[in-house]
Amino acid sequence: MTKLNKQLAMVLAGLIIVYVLSVTLHLTGRETNTRAFTFHIDTSGTTEIDLYPYQAGRREIKLARTPRGWQLTSGSLTVAPAPGSAVALLSALVSIPTQRIVSRNKDRWDNYRVGDTTGTRVMVYKGKDPIADYFIGNGNTMSYIRANGHDEVYAADSYLESMVDKGVGDWRDKSLLRLNITNLTGISFQGSPGYVLSKKDSTWWLAGGRVSTDSVNRYLSALQYYNGGKFADDFTAHGSPDRSILFNGATSPMATLQAWKRPDGSWVLNSSQNPTAYFAVTDSALTHDLWRNPSLWIK
Repeated sequence: MTKLNKQLAMVLAGLIIVYVLSVTLHLTGRETNTRAFTFHIDTSGTTEIDLYPYQAGRREIKLARTPRGWQLTSGSLTVAPAPGSAVALLSALVSIPTQRIVSRNKDRWDNYRVGDTTGTRVMVYKGKDPIADYFIGNGNTMSYIRANGHDEVYAADSYLESMVDKGVGDWRDKSLLRLNITNLTGISFQGSPGYVLSKKDSTWWLAGGRVSTDSVNRYLSALQYYNGGKFADDFTAHGSPDRSILFNGATSPMATLQAWKRPDGSWVLNSSQNPTAYFAVTDSALTHDLWRNPSLWIK
C-alpha cells in the first residue's frame, strides 16, 4: 500500500470512528429529549372518566356513562354535564400525540406539573378496570403528560391541559336561553308589572300601540344564546316564581324563564330549556338583561 493510500485509509477510519461515536452519543444522550410517543386507548365500552383537577384542589369529578347519557358527580352534586363535553374529552383521550420526552427524572415532575400532587390526574375506566391513568400539567405554550407508574414526561399539544384542569362548574350546562328569534311571535312578562309584547309581520306591539322594533330586536339579540353565571345549588323553589318571561313561537312556547327574589334582593333564575339548573343573579343584571318595564319599549 502506498503512503498516500495509507493516509486515505487512516482518514476514512477516523471518519468512521467519529460517525460511530456521534451516533452512540445521540442514542444514549440527546434522544431522550427528542423521541416522540403517542398515547392510545380503546374507548369503546368506556364507562367512566375520573378527573382530579389541580386548579380545583384535586377534588374528584366523575363523568359516568348512563342509559340516559353522561352524568357528572362531584361530592353530593349529581347533574348533567354540558352537552357534548364528556364526548369531546373522550375523543381527545383516544390518541394523544406527543412531541418529545422532556424528562426521565422523577425529581423534575413538579417542574412540569405532572407530579402525584401537582398534576391533574385523569383516569379512564371500562367497567371497574382502569384503561388509562395520566398526570397532565401545563407549560407556557404546551401541555405535559406522564403515565402513572412511569418516569417519562412528554410534551404534548397545549389544549390538553385546559380540557382537564377545570372545576366542576366549568363542566356543567350553563345554558339559560337558546332562542330562534326569527320565529318569535310574542313575549309575555308576568309579574309586576305584567304585560305582553306581540309581533305582527315585522312590527312589535304593546297594548295596541307600536313600540320600538329596534329596541326589541336588540333585547332579543342578546338572548339568542344566553348563559347563566353562578349556580345556585343551595336554592330550592317553593311556590310560584315572582316573575316569569314566556317566549312564544307561532305554534308553541319556545322557553319560559322564571325568577325568584331572595331576601337580600338578588334573584335566582331557572329556564324550561335547562330545568334542573338554577342560577344566582343580581337585581341589576336581571333588569339590564332580562326584565324590562313597559315604558322602555315606547317610542
